[in-house]
Amino acid sequence: MTTKQNMQFPRINFVALLAGALFLVSIFLYWWGLDTTGSIAGSSVSDSLRWSLWSGPSNTPISSTQSFQTLVTYSPAIGTLTIASAILLLLGSIPKAHRVLVGGVVVSVLTPIIYALLVNYTVSNGCGGSSNCISGPFGTETMNVGILSLTRTWGFQPGFYLEIVGAVLAIIAVAFHQTFLKMKAP
Repeated sequence: MTTKQNMQFPRINFVALLAGALFLVSIFLYWWGLDTTGSIAGSSVSDSLRWSLWSGPSNTPISSTQSFQTLVTYSPAIGTLTIASAILLLLGSIPKAHRVLVGGVVVSVLTPIIYALLVNYTVSNGCGGSSNCISGPFGTETMNVGILSLTRTWGFQPGFYLEIVGAVLAIIAVAFHQTFLKMKAP
């Protein structure tokens, strides 16, 4: 007599694994930046300043160093929240860890919101009432003064957007978990 053996694959929430992987990738990318391009008497100039979660740009002008010190100081906390989101989602990918997965979703949704508020606070306080200053966490500004023409563009960078995509996937992972990975009572 022969008996058929059913092969059982591990039931894992692959959507949660993907979201956790996106969080881990996002911590190595830039989250906010400021680009300046322009021309001075026919010569083109450009400069880019980028902030990661672990440090600010190395070539920050002295005048803006104090303005953006808040962003440099508190960004590692955002990095820690992103790592915590990744760990919670990776642990929550197994069927019995639904609560851990939900905790990861909450942290992953709050992380970009907190970062956006941090950038807004930093930019708002960095101006100090000056009229020649960027306004808000993203935007574009063009200045023309005689032979000088400068365009400044600032805003969120790929790491920030990748974290948002991961947060959306984390929400989908909860629905996937409840739909496809429900544990059957023994």
